[in-house]
Amino acid sequence: MARHGASLLLLLLGMMPALLVAVRINGKGREVLYLAKGDSVKLGCPYVLEPEDNGPQGVGIEWIQISPERPSPENVFLSYQDHHVNYGSSGLQDRVAFVQTDPGQRDASIRVADLQESDTGTYQCRVKKNTVAVHEVIVTVQAEKPAAPQCWSEGELIEGGSVLLRCFSRGGTAPLSYQWAKLAEGYGGGRLPAGTLQGRAPGDLLIRSLTVSHAGTYQCRVTNRVGYSVCQLNLSPGPRGRQAGIIVGSILGSLLLLSLLGLLIWALIARYQRKECQRACSDCRSSTGGTMPRPCAACAHHSYSPHGISYMQCQHGDGDERAAALLCNDGMRHQVTCPAL
Repeated sequence: MARHGASLLLLLLGMMPALLVAVRINGKGREVLYLAKGDSVKLGCPYVLEPEDNGPQGVGIEWIQISPERPSPENVFLSYQDHHVNYGSSGLQDRVAFVQTDPGQRDASIRVADLQESDTGTYQCRVKKNTVAVHEVIVTVQAEKPAAPQCWSEGELIEGGSVLLRCFSRGGTAPLSYQWAKLAEGYGGGRLPAGTLQGRAPGDLLIRSLTVSHAGTYQCRVTNRVGYSVCQLNLSPGPRGRQAGIIVGSILGSLLLLSLLGLLIWALIARYQRKECQRACSDCRSSTGGTMPRPCAACAHHSYSPHGISYMQCQHGDGDERAAALLCNDGMRHQVTCPAL
């Protein structure tokens, strides 16, 4: 009886190497990845060979793509056997490669570049020795990650007031998720201070009763399944009195600007009037000298203009001829007749 038990124990010990798993993939079970179009991804498949597996047979590796649109047959797009890498006929052969130069050194991970929506599917890593170990990665390629959002504020940045922080992204595969945070010194995120509420729109944040504690930099993070984008906004609420001073100063500055503009216009008009009067004086001399038998004794331009009036006076010579005089009054030229002597 004892001899029979010893024989059974020896038989079991002899079978143990065959019962042990020869290949084991170090993974977290089935993985699910959401990726953006154009991204690059590493599909991990590190494996371990058991010490008991000392056979001459080499390691064989296969990567298989199972597309939801084409469930069969299996598409082996990359394989390794006897120290040779083989590429299958698929749309991946120009965009896929093993991470390690020799995947037989216990790492069958691959990298896929420039992902396309057609790459969506289930990817299986099969490592063969005496047994076969399988690891699956489910890849979903979406159109794009969120576009860079815009951040702005609406409301008065004064103590005791209310302000609405707004954030919006114009691109990205839905659904998009918005989250605001107040940045703390020394790291990238922090809690929102008291008095903040979620607004009506997904990217709105309402801050009531502004205080000095609300001053700082706020960050909006827009996220979907394939990535995220951020924008930042700085808040500096000021005292209510200072806000009133800013308004009064703006009004006074506007009035001063209007006054300077009025003076400039007045100066241009006065200059134009002077030029017109000078031209009228020249016309008076020309007309008087050309129509009288003997030229006027004088054609004087009197600059006496207490009310902005300049005038010309033609003096008579011998004879009864009457000369024409031109009167320039506030820029208007009037022709009058010189009275007889």
